[in-house]
Amino acid sequence: MERKSFLRTFAVAAAAGPLLIEACKKDASSTQTETTTTTTSTNGTTCITTATEEEGPFPYPSGEINNPLNRVDVTGGQTGVPLSISFVVVNTNDNCNVVSGARIDIWHCNKDGYYSGYGNQPGILGTKSYIGETWLRGYQLTDTSGVAKFTTIYPGWYSGRATHIHMEVFINNVLKKITQMAFSETISDAVHVSTLYAAHGINTTRNATDQVFSDSATDLANETIALTGSVSAGYSGTYTIGVAL
Repeated sequence: MERKSFLRTFAVAAAAGPLLIEACKKDASSTQTETTTTTTSTNGTTCITTATEEEGPFPYPSGEINNPLNRVDVTGGQTGVPLSISFVVVNTNDNCNVVSGARIDIWHCNKDGYYSGYGNQPGILGTKSYIGETWLRGYQLTDTSGVAKFTTIYPGWYSGRATHIHMEVFINNVLKKITQMAFSETISDAVHVSTLYAAHGINTTRNATDQVFSDSATDLANETIALTGSVSAGYSGTYTIGVAL
């Protein structure tokens, strides 16, 4: 999917409080293809360096204005099956210890397969433009337990991609990890035939044939979040991101 110009109207959000994060720099190592590796700490704890994946479509442009969307709830009025995710950041080069103060950015499409902030997006409802809107994207800083929590909705899908969420991790304003998270197809299929998603239906691109997740079965297993819950009650889960610092 071609990347479009991302024109944003963040003046109102920025006025609500100080911008907590300065312009972020890219770490050259973060753009290299990297597969998962397992680390065992001196106390026997095992953690995995999360595979680096392509940034994918529709992120905040690098090097431009600061992202003011520091928020737990990124729903922004979008309807869908509730989804709550706790991200945990660990340092695989430091005995799998958690990393506090790490910034995690997430973004994903709505139930119909469209992203906020961009125009000229083809999809099941025709070509849509959501320039200036900011739903289903935002960031959080990890707490002293290395945890950052988000409230959102279960993603829909668009042609050619398995159901997913995009993530970036910044440490001290430097981009250290670009990755994506997959979902169990059993859960995705149940969600995508439920009332709010039924017009689009089941995603025809499966995880194993997805252009991002298909390169390694091991990576895919580690990049798939385990969820509990139901379509009626919503889903929740915890996802660990291992970064070699």
